[in-house]
Amino acid sequence: MESKYRAQLSNGKVLFLARVPSVGFAVYDFQSSTTTSSPSSALTVSESSLENARYRVAIDRHGDVSSVFDKQVNRELLSAPIRLAISTDHPRRWPAWNMDFEDERRAPRNFVSGDPKIRVVESGPARVTVEVTARPKAQGSRSRISLAAGDAGNRVEFSNAIDWKTKEANLKATFPLSAANNLATYNWDIGTIQRPNEAERQFEVASHQWIDLTDKSGSYGATILTDCKNASDKPDDQTVRLTLIRTPGTRGGFPDQGTQDIGRHEILFGLAGHAGDWRQSQTDWQAYRLNQPLIAFQSSAHPGVLGKSFSLVKVSNERIRVMALKKAELSDEVIVRVVEMDGRPATNVTDYFSGSRCCLRVK
Repeated sequence: MESKYRAQLSNGKVLFLARVPSVGFAVYDFQSSTTTSSPSSALTVSESSLENARYRVAIDRHGDVSSVFDKQVNRELLSAPIRLAISTDHPRRWPAWNMDFEDERRAPRNFVSGDPKIRVVESGPARVTVEVTARPKAQGSRSRISLAAGDAGNRVEFSNAIDWKTKEANLKATFPLSAANNLATYNWDIGTIQRPNEAERQFEVASHQWIDLTDKSGSYGATILTDCKNASDKPDDQTVRLTLIRTPGTRGGFPDQGTQDIGRHEILFGLAGHAGDWRQSQTDWQAYRLNQPLIAFQSSAHPGVLGKSFSLVKVSNERIRVMALKKAELSDEVIVRVVEMDGRPATNVTDYFSGSRCCLRVK
């Protein structure tokens, strides 16, 4: 796996590309240098744009991402800017659990907007980032849009920090996509489900780590990557609205629920384009890597009997995901839990476990 890898040093942080084996580790060391030259990179950034080998991203004067052009697919992924919408949320009953359809269909109270401060905060060979701050309706928000090199460059990342104080309201990230389809696909971790556009008895949809909208033509689409934000709604063929924060009205009952989500939130989500459908381009992997980033730590110097790179388990089929690796409770056997990511039977799958080889029967 190649990914961004952040290391915390005593005098700062270093961000670089690392190649790490499956369910394992890789060792890197840092050394001081007298040169100031940087490795060549396809990354470019300004206050109004970011670009890497895969995407060209435009930011408008309001601080919203107005364009995400997928150079690999040769498609614009958006039909309008991605915006943060603040909407009324005042359910008649059970506020912590219910949202009312009439509130869901009502136009937003407003959008996070204003005259923002936009600046480049990262401009290196591994990642570039633009930061948007001081938008009046954002209640102390800070948004960062990032593009990376390597495999992580196959997604656009949005990192948000918000001091939320608004009651009887919710905050949604609105994705107006160029792909159009009545059906969207929702990830339930070990499976998926398709749902149509919202209706009165079915509008806020639960999901786990990603939501996909593939165009009716089947030629391309976009996958929204979510970081533990478990609900969204789809008002029409081209729009998905990811629910980020929710402080419902209580109509006089359940007063404790009227302050839920008040406070500071740090929220991460992303967008990945694809040709064909999500299975062909494997954009689901981008969601899993967003949710489970590599963990960096410093170790004291030692001989390292395992070497500089070690993998506990590898699988021959990239559409098989290892979900758990553990010792059995009542024996010395090792349990490997896997899932077929495409929802189809996989055959001749081989597992390589710490240098030994055995065949798995995938269920």
